Amino acid sequence: MDTSQVSAARLISQGLIGPAPTSPTGSALSPAAAVVEHLGCVQAQAFGGALVSVALRADSQTGEGAPDGSGAGVDAVRAALDSGEIVRTWTQRGTIHLTTAKDVGWILGLTGQRLIKSTAKRREFFGITDAMLDTAADLAAEAIRDRGPLTRQELLDAFAPLDAGDEYGHDRYLITTLALQGIIVQAPTITDKDDLKYVLTDEWVPAPTLLDAEAALHEWTRRYVLSHGPVTVDDTARWMGLPKTGIKKALAAAVESGEIVEAHVDGIDVFHAPDLEERLADWERDAQATLLLPGFDEIILGYKDRSATLARTHEKAVVPGGNGMFKNTVIQATTARGTWKRSPRKTGPRVVIEPFDGENPDIEAAEAVAATHPAFG
Repeated sequence: MDTSQVSAARLISQGLIGPAPTSPTGSALSPAAAVVEHLGCVQAQAFGGALVSVALRADSQTGEGAPDGSGAGVDAVRAALDSGEIVRTWTQRGTIHLTTAKDVGWILGLTGQRLIKSTAKRREFFGITDAMLDTAADLAAEAIRDRGPLTRQELLDAFAPLDAGDEYGHDRYLITTLALQGIIVQAPTITDKDDLKYVLTDEWVPAPTLLDAEAALHEWTRRYVLSHGPVTVDDTARWMGLPKTGIKKALAAAVESGEIVEAHVDGIDVFHAPDLEERLADWERDAQATLLLPGFDEIILGYKDRSATLARTHEKAVVPGGNGMFKNTVIQATTARGTWKRSPRKTGPRVVIEPFDGENPDIEAAEAVAATHPAFG
């Protein structure tokens, strides 16, 4: 494998090209939940885009980049949330993600307290004490047990007796802290909205997977490499938001056990699945297909160095103003060629494409993909 093949290899690892991912633990999961378990976590602050990201991978891809329909699209992802297979919460880097419900506990065991400590100054600014957090947890539990899953506003209304203040962000701090403590999680979807309700984790997840810290870091590292490879140590540390020292040990242990392999791509040390070279040989030609990806898709957000797929000179076009809001990307021949959005017109082309400087994306190919794309259902 050389540098020019890295993007194709990542598309295959992630399940955007080739067969749909299966459960890395052999669990009996729906296609959507198997994708989420395979990826480890899926960035999900743009909830509608996260649904599409999972749906694209749950449907295995043909050589033309069109899904075969086996994953049943966005509705199947929503069903996996409603059934309790998938949840959404703040797993890493202070950002909300989708993950499998059975795994949320051990993931937060790695990241939760670390993230809470990182927001200590905000907690001080809002004047939130341990006693207030304990009361918030009691109020949330009482309200959810009495009324069932709650919307965000309903949960905030339950916190009213706290009189915690009305400074911008204090209410979000209460919710995220309870989530990071593993007390609440987002799960069932709200009908006709790209949003979810809050539930009590211990009630929603009756049979969590239990792993100690070492085993948890090993498992999360293994999943990331298998689903995102080839990756570097820096990619792994950035994605997890954890120190490199432990990650290096976990990578070394996974290499020693044969679960992953270490390789060198043009002088750079990388890690990937043991069979990735074989799959690359089988699917590299298909990876030249056109893909219409949501703005926060893992093929862009899943790496510290994303230049294999998105050239550094084009990053500003995807994140205008550097405000953290990523536009949808058009991928052709394994490279991002421009951004796209749905056409507001009821007739005519489905896709409006804004090419990057110097790029000339195939509009007809993009239109053909849109005809069966889960974002256009």
